[in-house]
Amino acid sequence: MKNKIDVSIIIPAYNAAATVGCLVNKILSEPHVAIELIVVDDGSTDGTGNVIRQIHDDRLILIEQANQGVYAARNAALALHQGEWVIFLDADDDIADGFIEKRWQAATASQADVMIFNGWHSDADHHRRAVHRKQPYGATLSGHEWIRHCVTHREWPHYLWLQMARSSYVRQHSLRFQPGRSHKDILWTVHLAASNGRFCVLDVKDYIYISNNASITHRADYYDVRALSYIEVIAEVIRLAKQKQNKKIKVFLYRHALVEARHFLGLYRKKVLDNSNVKTSFNINISFISLFQGISGLSDLFFFIKLMRNLL
Repeated sequence: MKNKIDVSIIIPAYNAAATVGCLVNKILSEPHVAIELIVVDDGSTDGTGNVIRQIHDDRLILIEQANQGVYAARNAALALHQGEWVIFLDADDDIADGFIEKRWQAATASQADVMIFNGWHSDADHHRRAVHRKQPYGATLSGHEWIRHCVTHREWPHYLWLQMARSSYVRQHSLRFQPGRSHKDILWTVHLAASNGRFCVLDVKDYIYISNNASITHRADYYDVRALSYIEVIAEVIRLAKQKQNKKIKVFLYRHALVEARHFLGLYRKKVLDNSNVKTSFNINISFISLFQGISGLSDLFFFIKLMRNLL
């Protein structure tokens, strides 16, 4: 009989040889919680896999695959993880001491399906700011109630490393990352909440997200890819809003779709190279009638008019 695993930690890694070893060793140094640590080397060319192979620990699992993107890498690990809880981390960030154990203790005490923690944004000069400030700290609420709160307060903390999800909840609702190259963490979080489990939100800043402009992809179509990904996100949020089981939150989902449309339009107007292709994709996949249902004030109305002028 296999020993019970409390927490599975999933880290996708692409060309992360310089940073992933430090993070892995820090996680494996925690002695008081039963973990498995799954690192997915997503086609790295810098020896990331070799760094992991040099760390000898039975709790460490290395998956190596051809480059398929971060979301496919997470799905590969999700398919085989065995922990009662699952946490997603990035290979180039940092965590507080005792990170896993403290999260696990909080999750166990809460009896929730999903935990939402806080964290720090850190820039190259080590200036820090909290990731979110408007969440219902200390509260346990349904996923639908959390969606209402996030949309109403215009703060949608979709970062995966803020989350800790009960694995049985993930499996019950067949939650997976949608394929693509950008922004699918937004959809994961929407589906996680729309499944309407018990959410617990704590103002515990235990993760440091390091902004590194040097790591941003500089391929010519980078912003086109992001814009097209936003179209996929908006279309899926609208699809969820139309589902019968989401009737009580459909207005909030439409409002969230309109927020993501703001992000899309910023890229479309200032960054996108092939505007014609992106414009065509938007009009094929997104209904303006649906977006109109997300208008909740004059600012939204003026934005909606601007969106139509640019995309029609």
